[in-house]
Amino acid sequence: MKVRALPLLWGVTSSLWAQIDENRPISVRHPVLKLYPLAMIDIFQYTLHAAVELPTSQHSSLQVEGGWVFGDLGSGGNLGTTEEDFSQTGFKARVLWREYFSEDPPKKPTYTYTGGYLAFLGGFQYYAQNLGYLDTTSVWPPPQPAPQIPYERTIYAFSLGFLVGYQGQIGSRLVIDVYGGMGMRYAQHTWKPMKPPYRDLRFTPVGDLIVRPGGRPVPYMGFSLGWILR
Repeated sequence: MKVRALPLLWGVTSSLWAQIDENRPISVRHPVLKLYPLAMIDIFQYTLHAAVELPTSQHSSLQVEGGWVFGDLGSGGNLGTTEEDFSQTGFKARVLWREYFSEDPPKKPTYTYTGGYLAFLGGFQYYAQNLGYLDTTSVWPPPQPAPQIPYERTIYAFSLGFLVGYQGQIGSRLVIDVYGGMGMRYAQHTWKPMKPPYRDLRFTPVGDLIVRPGGRPVPYMGFSLGWILR
């Protein structure tokens, strides 16, 4: 009798545990593909900025970001050039190590990291700007043709910093990530054929507003929308 009762007891226990485990919210970590909407409407640096967050452990991840800078920067006053519109192209690259704060057991299934986090970042930026053509008519008066000499600038920038943010899961696939922080950036500007005479400037080129030469503290703030890859 006892021998026959053992298989029955084992079956009831296994079924009960399976039901409990089935009803318990799961918490797993999958990669997340992210897009930064605000970067695409930044009038100074129109950027297609995307990232992928990769799991490394239960509470930490590695996020790799890249951005392509594109588009016309609009018209600005007079740079002593024959063209008012100027444009730039370039790219951004950034790597973040994110450490998530300990959290309570999930109340619903989660498929990526959720909750508050602290992130440390390192980044690189490059811009090639076309600022129009130098007005050489006063140097080469008629009947000699005035040559077209372009004003060009390249910008290199390196940055280090930290972010504090919160990441939440909406539904079973969508992720929203909101963050803010501070950092330091060092930028170098190179001009061709020369640095323009600033006494004649009627506007400030974009690089002097966003990526100023030398070392500067910089704030970080924004959000991204993500899609869980599972």
